[in-house]
Amino acid sequence: MLIPGILLGFVIWYLAGGEAVTEPVETIICNGIPMLSVISGLVFGWMTGEAYSVKMDSN
Repeated sequence: MLIPGILLGFVIWYLAGGEAVTEPVETIICNGIPMLSVISGLVFGWMTGEAYSVKMDSN
């Protein structure tokens, strides 16, 4: 989920003007989207990771 988040952040930055000097709110939004994407990907992987876990039987 990192790549889609980076691409979405880039598109929003480009639409906002694409200048090196931006407003603080735009900086927070454009940096927050990739970070939120990474965090949501980690949470999604953690929540669905049990399907791939190995459970050992103790006899």
